[in-house]
Amino acid sequence: MAFFAGTYQATIDDKGRVVLPSAFKKAMGENIPDQVVLEKNRLGKCLDIHPMEVWQEKVEKFQAKVRASTNPAHFAALRQYFRNFAPVSLAANGRINIPDEYLKYANLEGKVTFLGMGASISLSNEIVAEVDDISDDAYLDMLREFDL
Repeated sequence: MAFFAGTYQATIDDKGRVVLPSAFKKAMGENIPDQVVLEKNRLGKCLDIHPMEVWQEKVEKFQAKVRASTNPAHFAALRQYFRNFAPVSLAANGRINIPDEYLKYANLEGKVTFLGMGASISLSNEIVAEVDDISDDAYLDMLREFDL
């Protein structure tokens, strides 16, 4: 399974296309998959890019916890859950065509920032990425809180 780390800047063109950073393509190995899954991240107003196997594991874990066939609230949650995802093509050169709805959700245009998050990649507006950055002191406080 691929491991993504690091921060990279890129540009989205007028047609909503962006190319994955070479480090992320390299992490995927020799055979770049032909599809990835975009997720609207509700915590950060950004997009998460998941390799197919990571997305499938995530969905299986979620579905194992819900009883959509017998519980109306679970059914509603499952429907909303799947509204957050879109499988998209990944070209051999690493180019992704992002659907308009997802571009608008994360306010993606012009300069964007890719952030490796382990098994997945976060894609955000460059300004949002800068604002989300925290001070060294705040980061150290968080690490202490997690006892790391």
